[in-house]
Amino acid sequence: MISFFLTTIIVTNTHEVESSEPLFTLVAKTVGEGSYADYLFFLKQHLARIQINVDVIIQDWPTYYSELMFFRDFDICSIGFTGGGLDPDFTGVYDENGSLNLFGYHTSMDWDDDLGTGINEWYMKQGTLIMPPDSEERIQHYWDWQQHLMDKLCPLKPLPDPNWFASSWANLNGFDYGKGVLQSWGQMNWSGTHLGQTSTNELVIARSEWSDLNPLFQEFAVDAFMSENLMDPLVWYDYDKSAWPHLATDWVMINDTHARISLREGIKWQTDPDGLFVNEYFDAEDVYFTIFAWKHLSDDQHLWAWVKDMKILDQWTLDIFIDGNPETPDNEPYAPFLSSLNILMLPEHYLNQTQLADGITPDILHSSWFKFTTDGFGTGLFIIDDFVEGVETKLIVNNDCWLLNPLVDKSNIDFENRFGSFTSGLDSLRVKVITNFESTLLEYEIGKIDLVNLVDRHGKVDQYTQDPNYKMYTKIRDTLYFFGYNMRESRLLIGNRDPCPSDASISIGSAIRKAISYAIDMVEINDVVHGGKYTINNHPIYKSLGVWCNPNIIRYEHDLDKAREYLTLAGYDVGYTKPGSGLSLIAFVSIVSIVASIVIIQRKKKIRR
Repeated sequence: MISFFLTTIIVTNTHEVESSEPLFTLVAKTVGEGSYADYLFFLKQHLARIQINVDVIIQDWPTYYSELMFFRDFDICSIGFTGGGLDPDFTGVYDENGSLNLFGYHTSMDWDDDLGTGINEWYMKQGTLIMPPDSEERIQHYWDWQQHLMDKLCPLKPLPDPNWFASSWANLNGFDYGKGVLQSWGQMNWSGTHLGQTSTNELVIARSEWSDLNPLFQEFAVDAFMSENLMDPLVWYDYDKSAWPHLATDWVMINDTHARISLREGIKWQTDPDGLFVNEYFDAEDVYFTIFAWKHLSDDQHLWAWVKDMKILDQWTLDIFIDGNPETPDNEPYAPFLSSLNILMLPEHYLNQTQLADGITPDILHSSWFKFTTDGFGTGLFIIDDFVEGVETKLIVNNDCWLLNPLVDKSNIDFENRFGSFTSGLDSLRVKVITNFESTLLEYEIGKIDLVNLVDRHGKVDQYTQDPNYKMYTKIRDTLYFFGYNMRESRLLIGNRDPCPSDASISIGSAIRKAISYAIDMVEINDVVHGGKYTINNHPIYKSLGVWCNPNIIRYEHDLDKAREYLTLAGYDVGYTKPGSGLSLIAFVSIVSIVASIVIIQRKKKIRR
């Protein structure tokens, strides 16, 4: 689910001006939180360079939110989207009827008679239909969509993306912040000991206290973190958002609405907390049960509306029937279904001991459900060894885990490169409960914690970067900050859909949007506001989406000449002369020099006479 942060800019008037006066005025509104005011004051400076004035107004959140979401009386908005992050489908944001279509995109803006809709709208709809979901065809499709959106429509100018930062003691080897602790575990090892360290076979970290190990009902990130160490997903997504088989060995599209999931054999469940079940192995019953529970029992049931039906073919094979739009009579494809299979698998044999009167729906009032909340288990790398409420949880490596079992076929997942060799001797993950971040830092600096997430504490980032006792790590967050442009026709300038006077292939509004985009200096904003620690993004989706980001996307890098060129194209006189249509300064100076030389020579000749 995508959530957002907001800023707004409004055009109030336009008038004929001398070339030294503003061409028009933009009123910039923002909420008084974070760096939003800083962004808008930089916007004011940058647009002044191309004769656009900006008045900045700071608002309280309720007023600002209401104006953005309901009145939409603005020309430019700056918002930060967060959430999701596995699939490039941004339906709801860039499509015509999207609830977060703050840009005012309408299919008439890029209508195509052959398609019978707008090109952007077609790209977005078609992107959810292409199967298989992780195919090269679908990746290329989303690359093409991004290029069309940013070049032909230009609804936004991405702001620098914030990074997460982490630090470890320097003697920790093999940790990859993008992969995280779990996927890095088989590659990590200690070289000697650091200050305060008592053991080289464990890793000590700190988190807030967890409360629920059942993924169906979790609300907090720490709960998800704990469960991910105990349980496995069907499909694993690496940091670059490439999908890999995990508990599933393969997924095959029988047709566009019929997926066949093949499962990995020989995967043993950890022992349940009651000790009732021994030698239980993961199979299709567990997959059916888990998906059924997510669709009918979880806190996110709406995310599973695409599941039309399921059928178990045998112990290791399950068919899923897909309907991307349940409101129509026919089944429709839904490519983002694959990212849904990133869910953690639940033990059917333990949680489905009794059912409701229909004989199908699991009875969540059974004691097993309550025990699973605090004594969760799965097929994962770790098991809970010890738990002291409010103090710490100790996880130890599950020696029966399939990841460590050479008899389980892992040939199709590039296992050692992605997960490591597991030969380092690390066998324990201790998670201390520390709710105060300053206390976490103190524990880290005296060596009682080995690895710490710094989030965006730039002061500590600088300190630890300069200290040889520590290592620093960084990764991009699943966020997208940007100045977004209101392209609605009611905005007489930035939304003007009339063709440019000298080029009918581009609208006046599009030319103005491009001019603004080229005028904004994101490097300067990043350096001054964030100390250069954020990442420049040129994509209309999360940069963290990795393989889905078009590597050749049009980049509106700071270029005042390009900005003035597009303002001139829009019909504004900014004193810009297109290269090749007049004399450059160098050429002008050269000609003046030549003329001056000729005059001097002529004068000398007259003197000689």
